[in-house]
Amino acid sequence: MKVVIITAPMMNPDRLKAKQYPVDGNKSIEYEKEVCCPINGILAKTLKKDDKVKIIHIMTIGNNSNCEHNKNTFINELEKINKDIGAAFSYETVDIPFEPTRQTYNKLITDLSEKIPDNAEIYTDITYGFKPEILSLFCALRFVEEFRNAIVQYIVYGKAEFNKENEIENQKLYDITSLYYLFKLMGTMGATDAESATETLKEFFAV
Repeated sequence: MKVVIITAPMMNPDRLKAKQYPVDGNKSIEYEKEVCCPINGILAKTLKKDDKVKIIHIMTIGNNSNCEHNKNTFINELEKINKDIGAAFSYETVDIPFEPTRQTYNKLITDLSEKIPDNAEIYTDITYGFKPEILSLFCALRFVEEFRNAIVQYIVYGKAEFNKENEIENQKLYDITSLYYLFKLMGTMGATDAESATETLKEFFAV
């Protein structure tokens, strides 16, 4: 099963604009149409008929959060794309409070770990959301790789800039999956000294 993890934006829905995201790197995943949720473009390029896909939205709950509205925007966009594909979607959410506490991130790790099934192929979009949650998300991904035989296929970040007229420009989609695997490597080096560890890092960066 494919599992797609999306950090939902808290922002005012008026600022959530569909744009075409040129891909930095792997052009085979570049989607020619405009999307609000960047990973929806990758799904448009990679999903096949009858694929089973679980979409998990990470929702930051706060007095001024628009996550619920924006999540529905993302779902509607993906369902429209899927009309020409025919994949089978299911949806779940992980709700976390807008508080950078240990309890918040413990909850994110455990909730995600429980919702991701064995042998999942994971796609992740960290374009939006509560910024410190990314560290906990990486921990959760590491857990399910180690104990659920999951494979992290993509971690993407959609970069965009707001100009003086509050319009989006210079948008681009980055595949930052290698950053996750660097995070993973740091915990599994097994080097006996700093010099050996540095050489391992240099070899990783050279790939």
